[in-house]
Amino acid sequence: MKYQAVMIDLDGTLLSDAEQICVTNKQAICLAVNNGYQVSLASGRPHQLMMPYVDQLQLSLPIICCNGAYIYDPKTQRVQHQHTISHESLTGLLSLLNDGHFAFTIYSSKGIFAQKESTHTKGLEKKAEVINAAMELQIIPTLTELIARSGDVYKVLVSSQDKESLNQLRDSLKTHFQADLSTPNKLDITSKAATKGHALQQWLNDQRISSHNTIAFGDGDNDASMFRLVGEPVAMANASPALKGMANLIVTNNNGCGIGQYLRLIVQEGQHTCQNTFSY
Repeated sequence: MKYQAVMIDLDGTLLSDAEQICVTNKQAICLAVNNGYQVSLASGRPHQLMMPYVDQLQLSLPIICCNGAYIYDPKTQRVQHQHTISHESLTGLLSLLNDGHFAFTIYSSKGIFAQKESTHTKGLEKKAEVINAAMELQIIPTLTELIARSGDVYKVLVSSQDKESLNQLRDSLKTHFQADLSTPNKLDITSKAATKGHALQQWLNDQRISSHNTIAFGDGDNDASMFRLVGEPVAMANASPALKGMANLIVTNNNGCGIGQYLRLIVQEGQHTCQNTFSY
């Protein structure tokens, strides 16, 4: 099959644990773009924390942000499509999280907000500093003020070391929200219409490309909707067991350069010649 598009997750996939992109991966992505492949990124991050990598890879197509809650166009610097959490739903959700003593972070059109400082907010500030990203993080203790100042909310992230409580929370929210674990201790909550898969389908429609001619790389359960959509789902060795079970192929973990080696084969040969696993 001749593939036309490549969508790549960032954290745990393209980025190493040190949040770097290996040279082999960079070169292969450049090779794919130069050979006519439509390449972009899909992440749970907001666009501010994705753009340094977009610039580094010299990508120009819209990117999928906050787990598919919106698509951002780097050329126009505008949001193209979005699915936000309604004010009513947000109020109920944050009250529930507050009562359960969960630490949460809000990603919105007006920036990033939290009720109190947490390990996650400190991590965000460190990420922004490392990649020199413009990011505004505000701590607002009062819940009513926090809701009033948030603007259009794309995602609420809940972080907890209590994995059992986080799984229970995820299950309780499934009826009214999209709730996916991006890592075992981070739960991403968006509107029901906001998934990476839904956003990827919109992105493909805009590019006039079939999902069957698309490759997706991922590692977390929040990548599952993309894997169900595309013709070639490729998981990292560090991916969740569920995602590995959905993959056509498993490449090296995110600290290796399996993405680049695989892409080079695809570009040069039109298809890979590997069975199930692909390690470099």
